[in-house]
Amino acid sequence: MTGKVALVTGGGSGIGAATARLLAAHGAAVAVTDLDGDAATRVAGEIDDAGGRAGAYVLDVAEETAWLDVVARISSELGAVRVLHGNAAPTGNAVMSRDLDVLGAEVEIWDLLTSVVLRGNMLGCKHTVGSMIDAGGGSIVLTTSIKGRTGSSLRAAYSATKGGLEQLVRVVATEYGRFGVRCNGVAPGIIVTPGLRETVSEEFAQQLLAAQLIGRFGDPDDIAAAVLYLASDASSFMTGQTLVVDGGMTAFAPVMSPPVAGGRSGEGAQS
Repeated sequence: MTGKVALVTGGGSGIGAATARLLAAHGAAVAVTDLDGDAATRVAGEIDDAGGRAGAYVLDVAEETAWLDVVARISSELGAVRVLHGNAAPTGNAVMSRDLDVLGAEVEIWDLLTSVVLRGNMLGCKHTVGSMIDAGGGSIVLTTSIKGRTGSSLRAAYSATKGGLEQLVRVVATEYGRFGVRCNGVAPGIIVTPGLRETVSEEFAQQLLAAQLIGRFGDPDDIAAAVLYLASDASSFMTGQTLVVDGGMTAFAPVMSPPVAGGRSGEGAQS
């Protein structure tokens, strides 16, 4: 990543912050953007203190004028953007507690998630792809979710917009691959972030833990490592794909009968 400028949205906490730190540790100059300017400043300061190079920028990803301003400032202060990690999403309890099923859907919440997740990432691509083409190539990594590729009894808006984001990955990869611009997604499973702590009770967390094949929830650093791979030349022949990083949660169907000795499922077990 040495010599490249990376723009991270939602970089003030969780997955975005972990990714910003890791990209910087591997030589990138990182534009840490977030709606919360203080959080972005804190992460950028940590990168600077560790010997890296970073800048903090307030960015409402749903607003095109904000993108125009921030990308121009980043280009002037750090250089042209070669890597975009589109990660911003409103995952706090104030939003997630109101994102229910379709019958009970609040249009306000549906529109908010659509504007941040879909429009926000479209605008990110729109305003960085040009500089990537001019530079001879670049890499875009969008944070999708396993909820965007499986059915769900709740989180209708979040699930639908994250599913749409996977299609945006394919569209951007198709349109700009010939110019050297790659676009991939990373689909986290259950990751211990501030949003998870706000929205999941300890009792429910223990139920979810049973679906983790490797016996733990993910950490933001697990996703950051996947983003680093997709952003770097190590994945130079990979585009239009979504890499699932979920501890095996979507790799199996739960067995309805208890396991027998030797770890084999009971006879006649059905999912």
